[in-house]
Amino acid sequence: MNHLNEITSHSQSLPESLQKEVLDFICFLETRYAFKAPTQNDNELTDIEIEQACGILQAPHNASVKQMEETIKNRGGRL
Repeated sequence: MNHLNEITSHSQSLPESLQKEVLDFICFLETRYAFKAPTQNDNELTDIEIEQACGILQAPHNASVKQMEETIKNRGGRL
């Protein structure tokens, strides 16, 4: 008998209030260990994930090379 069958078998003999407690505990474990139900697209990356993985960054505003150099200079040579 696998664990799922054992859980089902044992929980069926419990009163409904304790069955609810078992369910709450299972939900707690899912949250604690960040389990989620697998979906069809779990192996597919989003566009944002691909951009982040490839190092593609977008600045919130445009800056010229001169402005970037001045900012670096003002920070004592640190980015």
